Amino acid sequence: MKRTNSSGGRRQYYGRYLAHYTKKNSVVLILGLLFLAGVFLGALFVRSVSETTMEALLRILGNFSQRRREQAFSENFTSSLTSSLNYLLVLFVCGFCAIAQPLEIALLMLRGLGFGFSAATLYAQYGAGATGFVGAFLVPGMVLTTVALLLCCQESLRMSGSLWGILRGGDAQPYSRRIYCARYIAAVVFCCAAAALEALLYALFSGAFLLG
Repeated sequence: MKRTNSSGGRRQYYGRYLAHYTKKNSVVLILGLLFLAGVFLGALFVRSVSETTMEALLRILGNFSQRRREQAFSENFTSSLTSSLNYLLVLFVCGFCAIAQPLEIALLMLRGLGFGFSAATLYAQYGAGATGFVGAFLVPGMVLTTVALLLCCQESLRMSGSLWGILRGGDAQPYSRRIYCARYIAAVVFCCAAAALEALLYALFSGAFLLG
């Protein structure tokens, strides 16, 4: 009987913890689902492209892969970091616009759409042979930068939402610009780590996972 009560107590504890965590991080979780929706739509879109378009996309991806293999660590680091910082910059600026919430969400879905489309294109052409390339070079950097984008998107929604509340004349309090900038700086550092990891993977394993 004591063992049953103990098991039931643990389930209640973990249930309450999960409910609290979900409520506390509901915005990030919803944004994560929107990103995954973008990945899914990007993968589905591959089925609708023509053969000519598919060949053009494969040439672009092939050239991208070849260029990354030939570049030095510093060049791959810069290329990866620049791509991530472009998204962060747009989100940062959007935070200071009271009506930019749709654009902030759309930008996150666009990131997912691009990843899903690229990965699905490789699988459509190379099948299981693309697994190593996608898993080694696309997924690690994408996961890390997506975490940064999710948190930054949440920050931008908070900032623009507070500005919208102020413009409407309500009791909304302005979101701290110091916190806003500090969290974006942390995201930049996180993206630097993600770019370094991606560049390192290319330096170590570029010859191990070849397409074609």
